Amino acid sequence: MLASSPGSQLFHERVAAAMVYNIPAKLIPAYIGRQVIVRSHVPWRLVQGLAHVNLADVSFVQLLSTTAGVDELTHWGRSVPIEVRLPDPGADFNLLYKYSKLLDNHPVRISIPLVPGFSKAVKQAAALNFAVRLEGNQPNEALVEELSQVLDLYLHRAGLAQPIEYFHSLFLSFYHRKPSSLWEIQEEDPRQVCYVTDDGVETISPRFAGADLNGDPIGFVARFQDELLREKSECHSCDFFDCCGGYFKWPDRRFSCLRVKRLLASVRNAAGELESEMSAFVALQRGSRS
Repeated sequence: MLASSPGSQLFHERVAAAMVYNIPAKLIPAYIGRQVIVRSHVPWRLVQGLAHVNLADVSFVQLLSTTAGVDELTHWGRSVPIEVRLPDPGADFNLLYKYSKLLDNHPVRISIPLVPGFSKAVKQAAALNFAVRLEGNQPNEALVEELSQVLDLYLHRAGLAQPIEYFHSLFLSFYHRKPSSLWEIQEEDPRQVCYVTDDGVETISPRFAGADLNGDPIGFVARFQDELLREKSECHSCDFFDCCGGYFKWPDRRFSCLRVKRLLASVRNAAGELESEMSAFVALQRGSRS
């Protein structure tokens, strides 16, 4: 759980380094010189659009469709991270095999929306040694049950070499006792990431597209958190507000986080158990040397 293979944290590091703009490939010319994430449904648009761009300015690229081939990306932009999004993970999980060849030259992460059957894709991605990012939403009871299965996989599968986010970063945060925000972990902190829609509108992330943010997007999260706390609703007395910050209260702030909090508690408890085991091990080692 604590260890991960080289490059597995590269996606987060490249987003945290500076303000990053997530743009469609057609808008590359408008963002030359800025740090970008470039997305497209077809690989050749990424390769063609970035042909004359300094790849140091590219945090990573996103492939939004599983229907196209990936040969164009296999030897392109060596070491540039690639994120592959599975639009229908319950049906498309077997398609992940074709992306394995990318691992020879790229860190690869699979982005998986929380829809029924998504856990099949997580298990397949983990078996193929891909990093995984679970897309945020307000999960219903059935999806929370699948999330529980994925958390069990993350916590207990021997030999798991790549992270499953958001569980991995939360676990490390609890273990090291260093606060970490889900907004940051999910790359939806508007102080770090600006999502640019296909129409050129700047917002926070795909799940905020078309939403009225009631002011400057950069300050949205702080405003939203203040509102949640002033309402003295569920967030006001939540043990996990420091790490969640109301992340699960969007878009419907009436959403009950009861089941989600159980998942977060499981992550926190697992981190505490490992901390106790490590402390006991260190004490034993010291005792054996005395």
